[in-house]
Amino acid sequence: MIRVKSRRRAVTLMEIIIVAGLFALLMLVIYRLFFAEVRTIKTALEHIGVNESARRLFAHLGNDIRNANWVEYPIQTNRQTVDKLMYTNEGKILVLRRQVFDFAVKPPAPEFLREEIIEYQLRKCDDGTSDLFRIAKGDLPGIPGGVREKKVCDGIREMLVFTTNRKPVNLKSFSPSLPFKSLITPEPYELDGTGPYLVHVSASLVRKGDPRDASERIAHRVRTCFNIRGKLNGVHP
Repeated sequence: MIRVKSRRRAVTLMEIIIVAGLFALLMLVIYRLFFAEVRTIKTALEHIGVNESARRLFAHLGNDIRNANWVEYPIQTNRQTVDKLMYTNEGKILVLRRQVFDFAVKPPAPEFLREEIIEYQLRKCDDGTSDLFRIAKGDLPGIPGGVREKKVCDGIREMLVFTTNRKPVNLKSFSPSLPFKSLITPEPYELDGTGPYLVHVSASLVRKGDPRDASERIAHRVRTCFNIRGKLNGVHP
């Protein structure tokens, strides 16, 4: 019998280079896919944060405005000059005043009528955005006195709050058949949604994690209006 001696084939340098190149390419693809997914998840979470900020913003504003009796600030503006109003990202934007009866106190004691002042302020952050704070001062029943401050939301790029003057009254034509009918009537609010008891709010919110300038990363623009308590205007905010 002829015995054949087996020989092992050695791995060449070219094969090692090819395998190493394919492995590096595979790892690069996995790396890019992984971090692309991470960026997608991060962006989605930032958008969720923007929506949550908008929800908290209008939940607090809506509740306070609907329960208020007067808007102390801002002062009413003319309907024709609304387009010229300037957005802001710092300072006082809204002051509300509301009164409630404390039925645990017998009138005419002065404590029977309680009052609360609610102020909203924008405070600028280092990244160019602003945080919105709610500051309440008053002595409402069931609520301890003093100043109560609460951060409402963050990520606000700019914000505008305004009310408008009521439309002038119209002279109605005199009707002999209706001698007791009023000769003047106020213009209905539902024609254009303006009036001193309707508070308009407009805000731009940004994603906090975006490295770009705040003016370039606006993620959400919201506009709505709220009605002061007990003041009907025919508008459904």
